[in-house]
Amino acid sequence: MTYTEFLDRSPMTGFLWTMMIGVALAQLLDGLDYQATAFALPGIMRQFKLGPTQAGVIQAVANFGLAFGALLVPILCDRKGRRLMFQWVLLVYAFGTFLSAIAPNYNMLLAGRFIAGLGIGAQLPIVFALVTEYSPLRLRHILVPISPAFWAVGYVVCALCSIWLIPIYGWRAIYWVGVAPAFMAIYVRYFMPESVRYLLSKGKIEEAGRITKDLARRAGVDVELVPPEIARSQMKLSSGQQFRALRPVLGVTAAVSFFYFCYFIQSAGVFVWLPTIFVRQGFKLTTSFRYTLLIFCVTPFAHLLGGYLQNKMDRKWALFLMTIVGQVFFILFGLSFQYHWPIAVLVGSQMLQTLFTQGTTAVLMTIGSELFPTPARTMGLGIMNCIGRFGAILGPLVLGVLFKFGTAINQIIYYFAVPLVIAAVIAVITVKIDPRKKTLEAISQETQRTAGAKV
Repeated sequence: MTYTEFLDRSPMTGFLWTMMIGVALAQLLDGLDYQATAFALPGIMRQFKLGPTQAGVIQAVANFGLAFGALLVPILCDRKGRRLMFQWVLLVYAFGTFLSAIAPNYNMLLAGRFIAGLGIGAQLPIVFALVTEYSPLRLRHILVPISPAFWAVGYVVCALCSIWLIPIYGWRAIYWVGVAPAFMAIYVRYFMPESVRYLLSKGKIEEAGRITKDLARRAGVDVELVPPEIARSQMKLSSGQQFRALRPVLGVTAAVSFFYFCYFIQSAGVFVWLPTIFVRQGFKLTTSFRYTLLIFCVTPFAHLLGGYLQNKMDRKWALFLMTIVGQVFFILFGLSFQYHWPIAVLVGSQMLQTLFTQGTTAVLMTIGSELFPTPARTMGLGIMNCIGRFGAILGPLVLGVLFKFGTAINQIIYYFAVPLVIAAVIAVITVKIDPRKKTLEAISQETQRTAGAKV
């Protein structure tokens, strides 16, 4: 049995449980930090006397950091290693959150959010690459979506902490909670090994073998393990060679990146402003937090729904179905504002919109993780995240400007629904491969054949 065959057939070992718990905790803290500004924003606006446009800049700056972190660090990650870079980015975004908590003025707060964004943006592609490369084949459709599911759990934890802390201690308290990721670097340093597939792609066969054999021993698997044949010809890649490794999937990269861009225009635009939207409709601050909490509580289930559907049908059709259903409920959310329907209809429609639209990220990240080749997987995921985050920059800014000019919230929702539907149609047309129940190596070979490249 080869090293990669063992990974694909591995039982759910103690190592995999430990890795998933660590990844899940990192994602939870990431999600908490990312969403903290939504709950801190009303207090920030009061203390620093900010208008809607300036308030929108806060999350936009964080997303600039996310975009640059997602693009620059994964290039280093594919050359220096997943594990080393993971440690550093955890420390970076904890430091950025610390600066946000102590910020004496608006400019310092912007600097803190940018630095935190750098760390969060860099961490996401690394996590998805690690989970994808270690997941057993039969569990990949479940384990990959667990990461964004716990990012969403971070939204819920953020809402709960905000309801408890902000009315008593002020908006800075939620950022202090976000400093905790610094301790995650210790976990990565001592308990998480380097990716075996990454080591094989770099020709580090002995180290890959040592890790794989140790995992097999701990799993109680007594078989002879040998390097896969492809490992014997792997060489270190330069930056240019990394980009060439993505050539067979350029169309897919463009399509999934565009979808992520449109997704974040809508998701970041609405989620960042959601408590403020309720306040602008006349609800008290604590009441708006509670309604936002109800909506956020759906997000972990959204990713589980995405993981379930993507195993029952071709991934791209799962993406399309969830997008269309989500946008129907999103329009219903807008109609609830327009016609002043009961609050149960307003909140309920947005909860259902969140269930389906947020679930698309589980499918999207699984597709990206599977279709990008191992030597450039984090770079491919980084490009996708980088382009997506520019949508997250644009969304809050556009919504803030529209608020400034008095645009009704229901009209804004209609504007934000159209691009995501277009992106879903493009993804269905562009993605040609159904990667379900296929090894990463088989997917890579099929991708190259489909692109007309030599295997």
